[in-house]
Amino acid sequence: MEKYVNTEYHFVRNSGGLSGKELAKLSDDELAEYLRQDSILQEKKKYRINPDFILREIAGEYTIIPTGGNNVFSNAVMAPNETAVFLWEAFQQPSTIQDVVVEAMQKYDATEEQIYNSISNFVKQSLEFKVLEEVV
Repeated sequence: MEKYVNTEYHFVRNSGGLSGKELAKLSDDELAEYLRQDSILQEKKKYRINPDFILREIAGEYTIIPTGGNNVFSNAVMAPNETAVFLWEAFQQPSTIQDVVVEAMQKYDATEEQIYNSISNFVKQSLEFKVLEEVV
């Protein structure tokens, strides 16, 4: 008997250049090859907040506190703005960038491109400082 796994759907940004109609016409082998492109694989990566950091709300202000000893911010705290708090909460569960873009588009008045670029920068910087980690 197989182990039950909860259903998951993730949005993958179609960065390969083909439209939905064009994708639908591809054979299974062609579609598999298309989905193996590096740009598509990058979009499928999942990230989550490193458990060595916690977010606290104190008197209406948010603070990110490093709790592990192996990070750049061992003697500092971070003060995120409301958008950073939204992203922090969105990445509590393993998520792709596009998953969070879809959530953000429901909350913020901005173009998809603006939101995507902002979240991509957040992910890049957060990975650099080990605030986010890639989930395998």
